[in-house]
Formats: sequence, structure tokens, C-alpha cells
Amino acid sequence: DGTVEAMPGFGKKTVEKYVKALETFETRPERLPYGVMRKIVAELNQTLASFDAIIRFEVGGSFRRAEETCKDLDFILSTNEPERIKEQLLELSLIDEVIAAGSTKVSLILKRDVHYIAVDFRIVDDAAYASTLHHFTGSKDHNVRMRQLAKERGESISEYGVETEQGLVQPNTEEELFARYDLPFIAPELRAGRHEFEQDLSRLLTEQDIQADVHMHTTWSDGTLSVEELVDACAARGYTWMAITDHSKYMKFVNGLTEERLRAQRIEIEAAREKHPDMTILCGVEMDILPDGSLDYEDEFLKEMDYVIASIHSKFDQTEEEIMQRLENACRNPYVSLIAHPTGRIIGRREGYAVNVDRLIELAAETGTALEMNANPARFDLTASSLAKAKAAGVKILINTDTHRPEMLEDMKLGVLHARKAYLEASDVINTWSAEEALEFFGRKRLGVD
Repeated sequence: DGTVEAMPGFGKKTVEKYVKALETFETRPERLPYGVMRKIVAELNQTLASFDAIIRFEVGGSFRRAEETCKDLDFILSTNEPERIKEQLLELSLIDEVIAAGSTKVSLILKRDVHYIAVDFRIVDDAAYASTLHHFTGSKDHNVRMRQLAKERGESISEYGVETEQGLVQPNTEEELFARYDLPFIAPELRAGRHEFEQDLSRLLTEQDIQADVHMHTTWSDGTLSVEELVDACAARGYTWMAITDHSKYMKFVNGLTEERLRAQRIEIEAAREKHPDMTILCGVEMDILPDGSLDYEDEFLKEMDYVIASIHSKFDQTEEEIMQRLENACRNPYVSLIAHPTGRIIGRREGYAVNVDRLIELAAETGTALEMNANPARFDLTASSLAKAKAAGVKILINTDTHRPEMLEDMKLGVLHARKAYLEASDVINTWSAEEALEFFGRKRLGVD
């Protein structure tokens, strides 16, 4: 009847706590998006760094592998004072519930904003740290393959180290563990138990390869940085080229730009070009593909732009046939260089529209249109499997942050991690190229040249 009474052995407040937990349990999502998890990971990293009894620590699991969603968090902590660390963990301000509290493992439910997050803190001797971190980073299939390699040598791998005929060997680092089996260091994002044992990992894309970010918004539409501020921020990141791509006029609710306002924006871009002569700044736009399949600007105007993104922001409930007709019209337009966030999904909030990704890749290959790996962790599209298909088809990729706020520029590293999952190399990703090479690629489509 909605009332809460004390029970034998339990006070009223305790009963209320458990009733509340039961009421919210079924509504809690089983997995949370990476973007949600990284906020609490950042907070926990800062807190754990202040614990002077911790020797080393790192988050493992699906978060360390940069998966799209995470069920929980696994932190590995090494220390000589496990009881002290346990007591400090039990004083964390975000604790909603204590599941377990031992000298080797503390399991908590933390509440941040509206989210309940399960976190395991595994407390180990420093000698076991690398093996434990590797074990609890996973994935399951990766660990199985590593155990097979060990078995072939008459050894066995566990979270404690490597059991040999001579006794337990405990590598100091993951690099040492991999080297024992004649493997290079396998970065966490690659540990899927498939190609990481076969591919030449030295050829894969790195964040240092990135020369540009070419999907970003300013105060002209719905961004928080001015043109000058955004250019300064990109220059500070060491980029050699970039594009300003505010929303088009269809997006009135985010101050989308008319043809006249885009021409006026060029004055600011020209000023920024003078201030940064070593930076190539493209006058671009993120143009809407309208519900009827037409584009937000006529070709005569698009000729004036250096670079044009096409994307869908409306009528997500259309059929696959209707959605694909919109995307095909955009791909076949000679002035459209890129299809942005091709699925329209927001992880944990909406599924996106009914896109046939295989068909979109075919269209992109046929028309010389690039596809976007959107680095925003709420999007992460294209997925690794789709990126691999695009690579196989010869489709070029642009990794972009879709920046609206300055901190979003940092998402580039996440986009690179997801591109690496598909084994992309720098040659597959246009924004690792020089501005001249990129403009030549975009220009070939405009001229209809193979």
C-alpha cells in the first residue's frame, strides 16, 4: 500500500533503502554508453591518484577496450596496504550501495546523476598487477587465445601470472607478457580475440596521424566557439587543415545558415586564414538531406563552398527505401564530399533511421563519397564492422568530432580507437592526408573524374 514499516533486525531507513533499490533495479539499463562511463572514470581516476598507498592503477574491461557500451567498471589497484585502500574506497562520496568489501576486492554501486554504475576495485600485490590488468581487460576471446598460446609451451596464464615448470612468473608489464609469446604489445581496443594475433599492428592508424577535423560547429549555428576560437583550438592541436561546417538553413531551431549568412561567415574565415597562414581552413557546411530527398541548397550555391557534408536530421521514421533514396541523392550530388553520422543513432537513446549500411557503402564507392566515423561517444558510427566493410570496398573515411563545445575536440582519440578496431590505416582516412591531397580527392568528384 506504499507504506514502509520497520522489519525485525532492520530499521525503517534500511527498509526504505532496499525498497528504493528494488523499485529502480528493473528500470536501470543493463549497459551504459561509453560517454556516460567516461565521466565517472575521469572522477575515479582523479580520486585514486590521490591515494598515496596505491602503486599503480588502471581501469580495465570493456571501458579500456573502448567498447560502445559498458556493463560495469573494473579497476585494478596495486598496493602494499590493501586494508587502507579498502577503507578509503568505502569513503567514496558516490556510493549508493556496498556489495562487497574485502581486502582483495571492493564492489560498489555508485550513483552519478541518474545513473547507477557497478564498479569492482580489485586490490593486488604489485607483482601481479600486469597479469591482473591483462586478465580483466579481456575480451574473453582474447584471453582464450592467449591461454592457448601458453598451453602450446606447456604454460598457463591466469590473473596471477604465468605458471611454468619452474614456478610462477609475474611480468612487470603487459608488454612483457605479450613478448613472452613473441607478440607485439596489443593495444586494449584491439583485444577482440580475432585479427590482433595475425595482423601487422604497426601499420594501424594512430592519433598522431590525424591532420584535421572537418566536422565542427561555431557560434554561427549551435556551437559555443567563434570561428577564430575554433581555428585557434585546432591550431593548438597541431592540425594543418580544418573545416568550418555549421548547420544549413533547414535546421532553423539551431540557427542554421542561409546562403547569405554562409557568405557572410566567409569574411570571418578569411580573417582567420590571415592569422593562421600555415593552416588551410575550408569554408564548409553541414547540409541537411531533406525529407523529400532534395538537398538544402541548390547546386549553383554549393559550387561556392570548399567542402560540403550531407546528413539526415529529420523524419527518422521513414522506411528504409525512403531513407536510402535520400542518401543516394546526396551521394550522387557532385558537391557532397561526405555523409555524416550515417546511421543517426544516439547510443542508449535512439536506434537511428532505417539505413542499409551495405548499400550506402556501395553508393559511396560508386560515387567517390567519403563516409564519416563520428567520434562522439554518443554516436560512434560507423561501427567497426561497417568501417571494415567500407575499407574493403575502397571507401575513404573521415574521422570527425562533430564539435559543438571545445572539450569535444578531445573525442578525436576515441574516433581513432574505433577506426583501429576495423584495422584502418592512415591511407584509409582522409584527415591523415595533407590538405592538398584531400582537396584533390574532393575535387575529383566535382569534376566527375575517376
